[in-house]
Amino acid sequence: MAIINNTQVADRTEAINLVVPTPTLIGSMGFFAAKPVATNIVQFDVKADTFNILSDKQRNTTGKNAMAANVFDAKYLPIPHYPIENSLTYTELAAVRGFGLDTETTIETAVADELARQAERHDVHNEFLRASMLLNGQVVTTNFGTINVYTEFGVARPTQAITMSGASGVLTGMLEATQKAKKGYKAGGQIRGYVAFCGATFFNALITSAEIKAAYANSQANGNPLRNELGDVMAGYTVFRFGNVDFVLYTDEFTDGTGLVTVLDPAQAVLVPRAVIGSEWYGPVSKLSGIGASGAKRFASTFRDPKDRYVDVESEQNTLVLTTQAASSVLLTFV
Repeated sequence: MAIINNTQVADRTEAINLVVPTPTLIGSMGFFAAKPVATNIVQFDVKADTFNILSDKQRNTTGKNAMAANVFDAKYLPIPHYPIENSLTYTELAAVRGFGLDTETTIETAVADELARQAERHDVHNEFLRASMLLNGQVVTTNFGTINVYTEFGVARPTQAITMSGASGVLTGMLEATQKAKKGYKAGGQIRGYVAFCGATFFNALITSAEIKAAYANSQANGNPLRNELGDVMAGYTVFRFGNVDFVLYTDEFTDGTGLVTVLDPAQAVLVPRAVIGSEWYGPVSKLSGIGASGAKRFASTFRDPKDRYVDVESEQNTLVLTTQAASSVLLTFV
């Protein structure tokens, strides 16, 4: 007698990936590029490289510009596993409302609703991973350790103190901060301005500055380009533009098993370039069918009890979010 009857296991991966994603702020700004992989460990080839300006030479002569040998430092990081499981019992299925629904339609309706709930939870968790990595440069896990880009890759995080008083304290401080972020961005892509995610205390001190008051009032009256770009995603946030920097009041909190988790110190802010500064690696499903298969944003399946007592709905994501341009993230404080 077979231990598992595969006819009772249904793959729901396509269904859960068809669920409309929950709009999130950091996820909508394109900081992290999605990269499916076929392994549970990601290898990084880290190298220090500088492209110098070429020296001109006479045509068809010796003494051409040379290329230094590439020396790589290999790093390995695991892809954390985040599963969700819930069983739909008779009590829950009997509560599904619908006139004239037969049993199988009722079950499928309940499964679809459960997949939508789990997809939303995965979206929220993805945003937490992005926020943790973008603002702190690390993700803390229980079984996979603390993934910290600054200690892992030996990168010193730039800092900048902003003087809120004085004739040009904020302007001078932000110019220095943007130059540090630009210098730390080594990817070679286009930077489309900068975003400063501000804690509540930092933001309140910022808008009391004489330099900022006019920019803040003008932004509220005439609209903000970032708000216009992201639409409803920005509806729950206060934002204004000063020069080429969008200041966002970021007070998002997440909930884990022990309570609220705050990802940004209220007295600090983090300035990052508006560019791709990292990656989201999606690993394969943690089942036998995932061996050698490509990764995806999430996976799902259902198992129907052979005795017809419940339907088990499982989903998972295997996601590693990493800032690969850690030196472009500038920690801001105020004095």
